[in-house]
Amino acid sequence: MINAYLKTLSQEARDVFIGRYYFHDSMEDIAGYCRFSVPKGNSMLYRLRLGLKTYLEEEGFYYE
Repeated sequence: MINAYLKTLSQEARDVFIGRYYFHDSMEDIAGYCRFSVPKGNSMLYRLRLGLKTYLEEEGFYYE
């Protein structure tokens, strides 16, 4: 399900998500190779997590 969600994202958003949660890169590293500020990266991650939650709920996955 996560891979299906990642396919709906832009390349930049996918790079941020994968860098952080698959490779455990620091936000400073991600901001460096994606060429944006750390606050922008943090904001993107927040929105990506919310989007993932919504996507999973729409697919029938719920958690409390």
